[in-house]
Amino acid sequence: MPTLSHGSDLRLAPTLGPLVLTINQSSRKAFTLIAEQGFTAVQLDATLPGIRPRELDTTARRDLLATAARSGLSVAGIDFMIPSEHYSDPQHIDRAVQAAVAACVLAADLGRVPVSLNLPIAEVDASVVQMIADSADAHGITLAIHDEADLDELKRWLAAHASPHVGAGLDPAGLLIRGKDPAGEAQALSGSLRVARLSDASKRQADGGRQVVGVGSLSMMPYRVSIDLAPGRVGPVVLDLRGLSSPLNAMSTAKQAWDSAAVQF
Repeated sequence: MPTLSHGSDLRLAPTLGPLVLTINQSSRKAFTLIAEQGFTAVQLDATLPGIRPRELDTTARRDLLATAARSGLSVAGIDFMIPSEHYSDPQHIDRAVQAAVAACVLAADLGRVPVSLNLPIAEVDASVVQMIADSADAHGITLAIHDEADLDELKRWLAAHASPHVGAGLDPAGLLIRGKDPAGEAQALSGSLRVARLSDASKRQADGGRQVVGVGSLSMMPYRVSIDLAPGRVGPVVLDLRGLSSPLNAMSTAKQAWDSAAVQF
């Protein structure tokens, strides 16, 4: 039976950072563990020691790509998730913007992969958002902005600043925690969605926090279909392992749940 698909890239790319930090091993070892579970892509973390842009010269960037490739992995994209208040705190703002711009340069050097970052549009100066967006445009990379706390404001900003390189990132867990429907929000974003993540959480406030994919409230099939039909999305889908006590086990469980949600006809 064939799988119903719009033809977009629906492979999963696990986030490297949570895995490295949990197993207390090198990125090289984490690449191997990811590949052994049947994944073919990985989402890097620009805040992770050894992958921070300032730590990587041209040779090191080539070596990073080669190391991933030797494990059978392509680089899906880069996460740059710092505390959101750093973009508005006078003590941190300059360094935050410089680091975000550096992540865009790194993404260009790694094959023009997308950068996903958390940027509270309504809480930061407009020039800050524009500076980072301009960097993405200048380097020809996709910028996926996460603002699940105020998605309506992000939609308004994107509508007013149309760019083929800049759009929204979508994190289901971040939406579910706020009582929102990830599939519905993916549809509402339409062509503005650039990078979709796979994560889970419960809508019940008492449960709180992120959960292993398939355990929370995410309606897997509607979400999969919604992001598959998003015309501006670039793949793969980022398997977000943040906030999970055992990301290695969570990878396997999430992959099984994701694969089983493929619509058969």
